[in-house]
Amino acid sequence: MKKPRKQNSPPQQGPPVGGKPVEQAKAPSVVVKEAGGEPAVSRNSVPVLLIALLGAMVYWGNMHIVEHGGELDARVQGPYVNWKQIESLKPQDESARLIAQGGRIFGQYCSSCHMPDGNGNASSGFPPLVGSEWVLAKDPSRIIRIVLNGLGGPINVKGKEFGQAQMLPWRDSLKDEEVAAVLTYVRNSWGNKAPVVDPALVKKIRAETSDKGGPWTAEDLLKVLLKD
Repeated sequence: MKKPRKQNSPPQQGPPVGGKPVEQAKAPSVVVKEAGGEPAVSRNSVPVLLIALLGAMVYWGNMHIVEHGGELDARVQGPYVNWKQIESLKPQDESARLIAQGGRIFGQYCSSCHMPDGNGNASSGFPPLVGSEWVLAKDPSRIIRIVLNGLGGPINVKGKEFGQAQMLPWRDSLKDEEVAAVLTYVRNSWGNKAPVVDPALVKKIRAETSDKGGPWTAEDLLKVLLKD
């Protein structure tokens, strides 16, 4: 095997000084390896540490874009600008979770009659939920019965009588937790403030009234004793 051959560049001469040429510094030698009589060039691999560093930079950049709204489409996510704002909307406790769930149920089943603002529709005979003594009673036993079996006949709400329209029963459409959620929402929206409705209480009343036929009347509901 032939040994690497050093090739030295010929010395460079500068302009003559005092009639004698001045020799400049020699260029560094270059080592050329020969393989089979021909020069060959070798290629070194990229260091693993550099690859890891590049991967980390790509990951960090992606997370930065996500956190600052780069992946949120304003046409879908607006008015929010990043995922942290959306994350903050998640309910933080049981009552908040029920209220959030109840709001969706109210919008689906109740708002067409009682209106999105809870003020009802007097011209159609639907009473308001805002400030209603039936809604704000500490013990929700009566309004649970109304939701389960509906309501028929006149009812006095805030000193005004309503009676042209009948409320539909939701016993077969809503589960215990859904009844509790929508009532918790109604009792804590539009300025209303009342205790959370326990799904266990809904389950108990559902069982107690399983043989109830037809809607409730205000007269029958007033016979239901409420707990202080």
